[in-house]
Amino acid sequence: MSDITIPVNIPGANYKVIISPGLLERIGSIISEVAPSDKALLAVDKQITNTHGKLAQSSLRGAGFETTIIELVANEKYKTLETAQSVYQTMLAASLDRKSPVVALGGGIIGDTAGLAAATYMRGVPLIQVPTTLLAMVDAAIGGKTGVNFPLPTGGLGKNLIGAFWQPRAVLIDPLTLNSLSARNFRCGLGECVKYALIADANLLDFLSSNAQQILDLDPELITELIERCVRIKVRIVEQDEREAGLRALLNLGHTFAHAIESIHELDIAHGEAVSIGLVAAMKCAIETQRQSQQDLEKLTKVLKTLGLPICLENPVDEQRLLDAMRFDKKTSQGKLRLVLPCGPGQAEIVDDLPIEIILRAWDSVGAKAV
Repeated sequence: MSDITIPVNIPGANYKVIISPGLLERIGSIISEVAPSDKALLAVDKQITNTHGKLAQSSLRGAGFETTIIELVANEKYKTLETAQSVYQTMLAASLDRKSPVVALGGGIIGDTAGLAAATYMRGVPLIQVPTTLLAMVDAAIGGKTGVNFPLPTGGLGKNLIGAFWQPRAVLIDPLTLNSLSARNFRCGLGECVKYALIADANLLDFLSSNAQQILDLDPELITELIERCVRIKVRIVEQDEREAGLRALLNLGHTFAHAIESIHELDIAHGEAVSIGLVAAMKCAIETQRQSQQDLEKLTKVLKTLGLPICLENPVDEQRLLDAMRFDKKTSQGKLRLVLPCGPGQAEIVDDLPIEIILRAWDSVGAKAV
C-alpha cells in the first residue's frame, strides 16, 4: 500500500500527515528532512518502549540522530505541569537545542504533554507527532493543540487547561501500531470517529455501522480508510480555523459533557468513552431544541453500542457536580456554556444560550441524578 499524504496548509506552519502501514520503520529519514539536527528527544508511552519505541529509536539513530528517550505514563493524572517539567529537565541534560526535534510516540496524552514541552522549551522546538492510538491518529495529533491538565477549585483536574497551539513539523501515522492496543483503548478512538460523522460526513456513520465488526477486527484496509476520512475532515477544519475562533469549535461536539465526566476520577471513564456519552447528551439537547429527532438519537445510540461504546454513565453522579465542572471548560464564553449540537445529517452548530434546564435533562438522560 502506497503512502497517503495529506497536506496541512496553515499560515507559517505547512506540514504533511502521512498515513502508511509500516511507516514507523521509516520515520527517521522523514524527520531528518523536516527537522534536520544531530540530536532528538523521543518521548514515548512507557507501555510501548520495548515495542514501537525500539523501532522508532532504531529508525531515528539510523538517520543520524543521537536520540535521548524519556518514558511517560499515559494516564490523565500524570498529564501535568510536573510531567512537562521532567521533559524539560531531560532535554536540558541531553543538551538539546532549538533545532532538536521532540518526537511524541504514543496516544493523545503523550502527544499533548510532549507537545507542550516542545512548544515552550527555548520558546519552541520542532515537534513530530507519531500517534499510536486511533484517538490520537484521527484527532489529538493533528491541529497543533498541546496541553496538560490542572486542578479545579471544585476538585478533580480541568482537561487541558494549560496549553499552547504549536503545529508539528509532520504527523506520521502507522495503522499497524493499533494492533498493540487493548480493545477498550481502540474503541475509544471510534468515539471520535462517530463525532466526525455527526459534524461533517453523514455517510461515515453508515460506513461505521456497516463495517463495525471488520473495524473492530482491525481490518487494515478499512482501518486505513477510516483514518484517512477522519484526518481529512480534521485537516479541512483546522486549515480554516487554526486557533478555534469559530469553525474549529465544531470539533468539540460532545466534549464539554465529556470533559466534565473525565474530571471525576472515581468514574474511571476514558476520553473516548466520555465522548461517546457526551455525544448522546448533545443529541438529547438537539432533540429538545428541535434540531434533531428521536430517530436520530436512536441511530446514534445503535452505532455507538455496535462499536462497543457506552451511551450512559455506569454509576450515577450528581448532575450539579457535572454542571459545575462544565463551567470550567475552556469552551465557556463570558460565563456562558458553549455547546456544539448536531443540527442535521453531517452538520452541527455552536450554541451559547442553551437553558440550563435542558442541559440538566441531558445529564439525566445519560445517567446523572439530582441530589
